[in-house]
Amino acid sequence: MIPFVDIHTHHLSKESGVFLYNNRFGFDSVIHTNSFFSLGIHPWDAHLKISTIEFQELITHPNCMAIGECGLDKLKGADLVKQQQMLEYQLKLAVEYHKPVIIHCVKAYDEIIKICKVYHSSIPIIIHGFNKSYELLHQLLGKGFYVSLSRFAIQKPNFNFTEIPLEKLFLETDEDCTMTIQEIYQIASERFKMTQEDLKNKIYSNFTTLFKINGR
Repeated sequence: MIPFVDIHTHHLSKESGVFLYNNRFGFDSVIHTNSFFSLGIHPWDAHLKISTIEFQELITHPNCMAIGECGLDKLKGADLVKQQQMLEYQLKLAVEYHKPVIIHCVKAYDEIIKICKVYHSSIPIIIHGFNKSYELLHQLLGKGFYVSLSRFAIQKPNFNFTEIPLEKLFLETDEDCTMTIQEIYQIASERFKMTQEDLKNKIYSNFTTLFKINGR
């Protein structure tokens, strides 16, 4: 049976499926490595003193599937210059270790597009929790980004989901506790006008391809 894929979550789920638990390096007191995880220096934490040696060691852990979430946030966190430096540090590591990157972006899409431009040919870059305009979505897709949608996006009544290329799509629970990943898939399949099983198949195919699972 094809599993559900939750590409970005802050909860250790006991549900069946594939879950990428997000660890905030330098902030979290415990780094969870027992199942698939991502590891990133969040823009809110870009000012913290970190151990680059420990960070790089954890990136090589067999369960570390992606670097992130990392990115830029103009509303919260460290000075934007410091955030940019920390983002580029992680992007370069992602290229070195062949890891996809999961991006957090708040009011800084122009900067994210510019910084990531030179990395798209080397690594997949996923905008997590996308919930903005269709025009921005088209711009991101045209620049080579993947997008991950949470409950807040799939419940928007006026969004044309049928225009999103499925090969660029992921789904996530993020920090939300009100809806399981299975429930998100159910709503998303209705919005995309397809069966839940077909949606699961497509997103799992995206996951195995980008994250090189089972030799793909």
